[in-house]
Amino acid sequence: MSFSIYVLQVVAFVDLLAVGLIVPLVSGHVRNLGGSHLYVGLLGSIYAGFQLVSGPIIGSLSDLKGRKTIMILTQLVCAVAYTVLGLTNSILIILLMRAVLGLFKQTQMLSKALVPDYEKDEKKQGDIYGKMAAISGAGITLGPIIGGHIAEDNPENGFLLIAIVVGIFFAINSSIVYFLPNCDKQKKQSKTNSKAKVVPKSVLQSAYGSIRQSIVELYYIEWSIYWDIFLFKALIGFAMGVYYSNYSLYLKTIYDLSPKYIGYVIAFQGVIGSICSFFIGYINNFYVHDKDYSIRNFHVFLVISISLFGLLTSFNVLMYTLWLIPLAISNAVGRLVTLEMVLKRSRGDHRGTLIGASNSMRSLTGVVSPMVSGFIGEYYGLSYVIYASLFSTLIGVILSYRNKIKLKVE
Repeated sequence: MSFSIYVLQVVAFVDLLAVGLIVPLVSGHVRNLGGSHLYVGLLGSIYAGFQLVSGPIIGSLSDLKGRKTIMILTQLVCAVAYTVLGLTNSILIILLMRAVLGLFKQTQMLSKALVPDYEKDEKKQGDIYGKMAAISGAGITLGPIIGGHIAEDNPENGFLLIAIVVGIFFAINSSIVYFLPNCDKQKKQSKTNSKAKVVPKSVLQSAYGSIRQSIVELYYIEWSIYWDIFLFKALIGFAMGVYYSNYSLYLKTIYDLSPKYIGYVIAFQGVIGSICSFFIGYINNFYVHDKDYSIRNFHVFLVISISLFGLLTSFNVLMYTLWLIPLAISNAVGRLVTLEMVLKRSRGDHRGTLIGASNSMRSLTGVVSPMVSGFIGEYYGLSYVIYASLFSTLIGVILSYRNKIKLKVE
């Protein structure tokens, strides 16, 4: 692997380390400020809603203006937003910062879109994505442990301290990205534009023109080719979105765990997911005849469904933790499978746009899932939240099985 690939892996690691530090604590922080379960759900819905809008636009902007440049700008905005998140005691401002983060927090998507710019061998790209997911998963594993210890040792100002550290991490990431080589291909200009006199534009005019151009680019993509990928991603996204929306509160309420031990449980799940992602190349060797990924999709939905049922029937935290192992494995494989499906069917010119749109499909379900989770938690109890996740994955089992049979016949 080239040095640039290692740099991207560091960026992905620092990004999820920072996220792991603060995200598990946000719901509890809002509850301490007087917010209800519905407010906690709204936090997730706002973030996912803006991710839905920004995913394809940021991806398209990265195709047009350079992925490196766009990544630096988004990292700096996130640094400011996370810092403000800790400085305020207003739920309204916290909601506003979640909206800003939903717009600009696209580090993982941009990192993945940058990989083919530095590694042209398609066979090696899948292995790189697996290792990148494993390394970044190590960040999401360490983050909750460190954040849980800081919050428990500093109950009064722990969240503020963590928010400042997270802001610094994002600023460091922007500096790291700056040293990546420039290799984005510039769009060819028309003869008219090449002969025209260059007229200076204001910042607003330039931003408006770039966003407009990126939206126009969306019309050049044959979206019908990717409908099944987006559908499967939506079903998994809804299931995991509902499950994770009240994850920390669920562990605290049902099993009476402290922030420190909640961090350990989250970290354990992260370790399993990271190990699985690291060995994705080995896992793919068992599916050499699965050229269309239909068998892998079916297995992913089946294992997730079984895991969620196991979580529902767990009578103590140990049983709950054991069922997290197959859940983490299948979720990690599912993310990488849909990514490889997009890359296999896409053209290089629209790679960032398609990955952004794929992420936005998951964000679309993320708009609904936190509110569904919050509604169920508020009026029926947190123990019933997982039923909504299980319902979604069972639909996925049926549809992926039918799709597998259909493709086999064809």
